[in-house]
Amino acid sequence: MKTYYSRKSSHIILSFFVLLLIASSAFAGLTLQGLWNGGTYSRQVPNKFGPAVITKSQGNIIFLSKDGAAYELTIQGGLINYGQVSGAFNVVAPPTYIELGSDKYLVYVSAQAANNKIIVHELATGGNIEEEDLDGAAYGVVAYVNSSGEIEIITADMTGKIYKFVFDGSSISLVNSAYIALPIKAPPILNFDKSYFYIMTQSGKLYEAQNIVDGSFTLSSAPLENYGGSGKEFTVPMAMDESGYLYALRSDGTLFKIDPSTGEEEHASGFLSYSNSSGPLIDGEGNIFIFGDDGKVVALNSSLAKMGEYTVGQRITSTPAIIRGNDGVTYLIVPSSHQSLNAGKITILSYNSTTGNFEKVWDYTTNASIPISGAVNVAPTGALTNDYYFAVPANDGAVYAWKFNGSGPYGSWPVYGQNPYHTGFVDQSAMLFKTKIYLVALDGYYGQELSKTLLGSTTNYGILYDATILLNDGTEDATYVNLRTNSTNSGIVLEATPTSQARVTFATPTEAQLLLGRYVTPKGGSYPTRDATFTFKYWKVMPPDNYEGADDDNPATLTFKFSNRTVKLYTNATYTFYIYHKYATDEATEENDVFFDYEQYINNPSSAQTTINASPNQGGETWFAYKWKIYQWNPTASSKYNYTEIINQDRDSVTLYRSGPAYIEIYYAQLNATLTLVVPEFAYGKTMAYMFLDVAPNSLAQLMNIKTKNGVTIDRVVSEEYDDSVLKIANLSKTSSTEVKIAMRSFENPPAVVTRVATIALYLMFPEQAMFQGTDPEQYEEYFDLYGYAQVSGQQVDPQYLRAKIVYSANKYLYLVGDFDNNYAVDINDWDMFATVLGSEVSGENIKYNIGPREGFNSPYPLTSYSAGYLTDETNLVDTDDLWYFVSMFGTVVPESDRIQ
Repeated sequence: MKTYYSRKSSHIILSFFVLLLIASSAFAGLTLQGLWNGGTYSRQVPNKFGPAVITKSQGNIIFLSKDGAAYELTIQGGLINYGQVSGAFNVVAPPTYIELGSDKYLVYVSAQAANNKIIVHELATGGNIEEEDLDGAAYGVVAYVNSSGEIEIITADMTGKIYKFVFDGSSISLVNSAYIALPIKAPPILNFDKSYFYIMTQSGKLYEAQNIVDGSFTLSSAPLENYGGSGKEFTVPMAMDESGYLYALRSDGTLFKIDPSTGEEEHASGFLSYSNSSGPLIDGEGNIFIFGDDGKVVALNSSLAKMGEYTVGQRITSTPAIIRGNDGVTYLIVPSSHQSLNAGKITILSYNSTTGNFEKVWDYTTNASIPISGAVNVAPTGALTNDYYFAVPANDGAVYAWKFNGSGPYGSWPVYGQNPYHTGFVDQSAMLFKTKIYLVALDGYYGQELSKTLLGSTTNYGILYDATILLNDGTEDATYVNLRTNSTNSGIVLEATPTSQARVTFATPTEAQLLLGRYVTPKGGSYPTRDATFTFKYWKVMPPDNYEGADDDNPATLTFKFSNRTVKLYTNATYTFYIYHKYATDEATEENDVFFDYEQYINNPSSAQTTINASPNQGGETWFAYKWKIYQWNPTASSKYNYTEIINQDRDSVTLYRSGPAYIEIYYAQLNATLTLVVPEFAYGKTMAYMFLDVAPNSLAQLMNIKTKNGVTIDRVVSEEYDDSVLKIANLSKTSSTEVKIAMRSFENPPAVVTRVATIALYLMFPEQAMFQGTDPEQYEEYFDLYGYAQVSGQQVDPQYLRAKIVYSANKYLYLVGDFDNNYAVDINDWDMFATVLGSEVSGENIKYNIGPREGFNSPYPLTSYSAGYLTDETNLVDTDDLWYFVSMFGTVVPESDRIQ
């Protein structure tokens, strides 16, 4: 069985990063505390050896000795005796723990020279022990409760016989068996929906059993594949991921990844010298870990490429466990034994999946070696806490157990048999811990959490959603209605056992009041009390930090892994742009709703813009917007008010990003005058510019003023032309290196129509290159500050309404390369002027003849392609380079329509 990614379903591999605290021995963000009272970390069962353990929720541990004696070590320190099976003296495989109603059972097998048994041991004082004979030694068992409420049991032995038993609560009966005459030492493995089980023989032949749902099974007459060879055996447990891939480790260290549904396999070798004790494990990120008799721990990625390795220094004699610390780190608990000394060791390694690095963070030496049956077990210490503990038994009957503050087993197959109960399949119902998915909705532009604080509401935050938790067999496990993302209450978030699926529906938009009436109070009367609406667009997986989903992925199906995680949801939004228009004696309001499309934004951020136009026609008159005050929601603003404030002047429109709601005040004045500044496209050094003042009829007094900024200076005023209707007032006018101000009056003969009353030509000096295009004021206002007005007869004298409309423009023909007499033509007269200085070094006014080389120059053929470019020649020597530029321009004539009038 394979699982494919789709737009409706995808694996989420994420980590929950919190500090992991454990009380007495601190190491690398992880600390440990003995499980029992007073920090005690070891308990002894007298005269019992070679045990296996089952860890239970809340800290009680089931103990099964090598000779079939069962006990329970309670968290309070007590020891409960559950009796002993007769005739068993070599139980070497971990048991399986099964709950059938209120009854609890251990199911296990023996591996001895004779009289081997399958045993169902009831865990109750004086409880029953049922057993049936096996033909040979057995090393593992799979058990589960079927739909009829019976325990079905699958095992295989070293004679090559495969068995299926049923325990009905009182007795065991053999349902079916098959004989393949090949020794079987690796435990059977069952797929997650219990429709197939798999047997790997010691010689490497893989068999599939089908039709087991009817109470029996049909074994394939021939193996699916033979993975063995001379001296290449399979003796350790296999693993399975939630997609149904089998992982089988051969004794020479070769790992096989097998798709039983197709027979396809991948394998990797050369990592371990020998492996005969521990099966592979799979963590929550898809990494596979294998363990060698030489003490090596090797990590491989899902493609079976080696990521890293570590050697613990002695033989790994039982299957380790993978846990996730609350610090977001993956840890491996590795049991090992010294080959000559009767001592074991428990080592904890941290693993970095990005770098592949292992690091030892703790170890402890036990008084006896650790048996093959002593697989590491992990369980929660309590249903209402995040504390977990792990337990490891030693050959002398001691059990070692420590609490840690972490997230429990982490992965598809993180411990022996996939879970603490050793069921031998991906078994959700046996998981004693649950994982949580924290859904966090973000605004699309800033990526800020739609939290209670940001939205200013304890009841209206995040995005509403419904969810259904599905088990691997498709059945519904739980249903949630009207949950909210961005919840800070861990009790009302998605929770389920690992490998479950959460089918999430984001159906209800979330309305919010982000700006209007919260941080700013608009003028003009009533305003919207909701200025933002958020809806689901994408969800995002981290890692690998990819977007998933689309508009039609609602519901979205999210797949749990074995750790808590946070899933980020990105949103579309509709924002209100509320506009207040203020005229001299009138006002108006306007409400625009703009849509922020997150998909469009991430593909082209500049597309998420909206243009707000002024409304110049009001009361039968024409106005212009001389001042804009803009307040736009910005949760990243340094201001405590979560908005950005912008003031603009002299705009017909403004363009804003659709990044949040906005409040805009636009102030208008009557169009009494227009002050225009024209500069060339390319400005560097001495540059010609023009100012024009056009005034309304019956204008009595006029003013035009330019101030330069950013190092630009005024070289000189070239010419001044005035209409006959006006007179320049000398004592109110001034000229300096950074300012030209001209005041005029027309009391005797005011203009009867819109009239250009002043044309000023001047040379500006630009210390650095500057380029101007279009009419957007921002690029010009970096260098200039313009102000003008015209006092109209009968108009109220209020400075804010005397402002002239400011217009900027760039004319690429204002500087025509080679046009020395400024008549918009490069002709014989210019050649005569140029020839007089050719071959000489120029200065002062004659610097204009140094016209090349130039950066960005295009000769005017056709004329529309003309670009003057920047002068880069600083030698001031008029030479052949200048000649070539002049010749390329000779004969150019700018049409009347393109000249400065």
